[in-house]
Amino acid sequence: MSGSGHGPRLFAVVGSPIAHSLSPALHTAAYRALGIADAQYGRFEVPSGQLETFLTMGEGARLQGLSVTMPGKVEAHDLASSRDTTARMLGIANTLVRTPSGDWRAENHDVHGIVAALGDHSLSACRTVGVLGSGATAVSALAAASRLGASEVLLTARSPEKLAPLRALARDLGMGSREVPFSRSREVLGADAVVSALAIDGARRVAEDWRRQGVDSVPPVFLDALYDPWPAPLAAIVAEHGGEVASGLEMLVHQADMQLRSMLGISGAPLEAMREAARSALAQQAGPAQS
Repeated sequence: MSGSGHGPRLFAVVGSPIAHSLSPALHTAAYRALGIADAQYGRFEVPSGQLETFLTMGEGARLQGLSVTMPGKVEAHDLASSRDTTARMLGIANTLVRTPSGDWRAENHDVHGIVAALGDHSLSACRTVGVLGSGATAVSALAAASRLGASEVLLTARSPEKLAPLRALARDLGMGSREVPFSRSREVLGADAVVSALAIDGARRVAEDWRRQGVDSVPPVFLDALYDPWPAPLAAIVAEHGGEVASGLEMLVHQADMQLRSMLGISGAPLEAMREAARSALAQQAGPAQS
């Protein structure tokens, strides 16, 4: 696929911290596999509160599309002139695509990433979903639970007051919710599927608690949003007890698939080439990564 004669189409991932993002490896691998020569993908450090300035007066003014990671997902939603159904419902977006008029369309593909990653492990429907954490990924996990037909979600977070928006969202989605005290967070493992949206430090502390308290049962599928280091602390415990584990890398590949469809107007991305590129990138870098 050749260029239009007006220079390359420019895309990037933004967030903070961003140095270890795998998105450049995923998108660049897709361009290569698809024979797309007129697209380039980079990364930019954009702290909280700076996204709109970056897009109007910074290097972002030249971009045609962005993958947005923390802390910019709410900002991405708010600055857009149009939004897809999921972004509008959740108030968060992980994708911005420039429209023909020069404005931005916000999209949320985090929910698809969670559903598709669980689907890769033969989970297509469930009654209960457990969610560890209270941030943007936890919000998307609730929407994913609704798509999977769940009637109840089990919620747990270190700061219980942060669960109020999740309880409200569950109610809006027609699901019941039950709060599990964080000191007994292992109780969420009784759900049909569990999504951990905990950052690495929190996950390590919870893993210590689980090992000390003992784990009685594990869900059929456990999705851990972490992927570096792998196995992540909680994923390792679930695997030790015979549970099937999906990694944040699987979720990220499916997110990138949908981003590429929107940004390039393609019908689907080369998932296996993207997975291989991400694994190679992980092998070459050290330290915690972020999507």
